[in-house]
Amino acid sequence: MDVKPPGEEEGTLADQIVLAMTDLVGAMGRLNDLVAQRLGVGPTDLLCLHTLNREGPSTAGALSARLGRTTGAITQMVDRLQKAGYVRRRPHPEDRRSVVIEAIPDALGKVAALYTGLDARSRRLMAEFTEDQLAAVHAFLAASHHNAVQESDNLTAQP
Repeated sequence: MDVKPPGEEEGTLADQIVLAMTDLVGAMGRLNDLVAQRLGVGPTDLLCLHTLNREGPSTAGALSARLGRTTGAITQMVDRLQKAGYVRRRPHPEDRRSVVIEAIPDALGKVAALYTGLDARSRRLMAEFTEDQLAAVHAFLAASHHNAVQESDNLTAQP
């Protein structure tokens, strides 16, 4: 990968955006690792908490598919998160053989508190953009997320 230091980007604006995305992913990975350490959980555990926060209660099977982990790994992760007080299991309302994993609201508050600085900085930055610019950024980020999910699925399907 040929990544130039910030300020030395060359090429088209598209090239610069791809480089900026790579830098952002790296910075967010570092931030998420630090947040996970502060919470006493692993990076995938934190991703699970983010998923439960965004999508609501979920079965282990659905978390397995969403996070790209085996159901056995998900069970171990949920055990860790439950022991640490971040999630709880409850009976599935429609399937007596299954359980639903849900995040504990106070625990999600602890997670959110560690992102308040980034949230404030991001909101100050967004205040400098017009609504049309924000709409374009949102459309790009949503489509980029979709592309990343598709690429993950493609890699998962390959031997």
